[in-house]
Amino acid sequence: MTPRKLLALLFALLLVLSLAACGGDDPAPASYSDDPDVNEAINEIIEDELDSFSVEAVEHFLDKRLDMDLESIEPDWEFTVSPKGAYADSPDSGYGHAVIRFNKADGEVSNEEYDAWLQKAFDATAKISQDGHNVRGWEFTGDGETGLDDITLEEAMSGFMTGWAFRHNDRMMVVYVDRNYDNSKESELGNLFYYYAVQIDIGFGLEKSFDEVWEDMEQMLEENEDEIKEALEDFTS
Repeated sequence: MTPRKLLALLFALLLVLSLAACGGDDPAPASYSDDPDVNEAINEIIEDELDSFSVEAVEHFLDKRLDMDLESIEPDWEFTVSPKGAYADSPDSGYGHAVIRFNKADGEVSNEEYDAWLQKAFDATAKISQDGHNVRGWEFTGDGETGLDDITLEEAMSGFMTGWAFRHNDRMMVVYVDRNYDNSKESELGNLFYYYAVQIDIGFGLEKSFDEVWEDMEQMLEENEDEIKEALEDFTS
């Protein structure tokens, strides 16, 4: 394994542990590095087919990876998508995701509208799941739970982190959902926040628990310690 590909692998492994919903105002990719050489090494194993920050990229990811139409997870109310309100990796990356924020065109998102959209998205992923239903996902497991547990929408939304998972073509896919709010506006519906959008993030999920993934990474680092040191020395020299 060449030093550049080894560095790319290390960053890819780190990205596996950071599969979470994107915060802030705009969906964005995980940060690789400020160094262009490292980014180039990573991009050698990623096929760039479209402008990543686009609705088209999201549609491409969902279609090619999941045989899924974007319409199946869109809210039923009128919406817009801001210029950087959508992002997707290549569906061939093996660890990427697609995330899109639907801004309500007029007014705020009510609790009823949010719940209806959640149910629609939950049903859409269950429909394309190879099991015919959604599962808990390793990202959301607690004591006595496994990532393959069958789960209801109510259970998926009851934890500190909200979301679920499903299996497709023998790969675990994880779903994060959220509402976006505007601190500068006061809700006219009596809500604590003025919610103006909903957001969904669908990507490759963990295939095993965090503890098991960490053990695998430690073993990989231990087995390749000399190569990693040499690669880092070559990179920094």
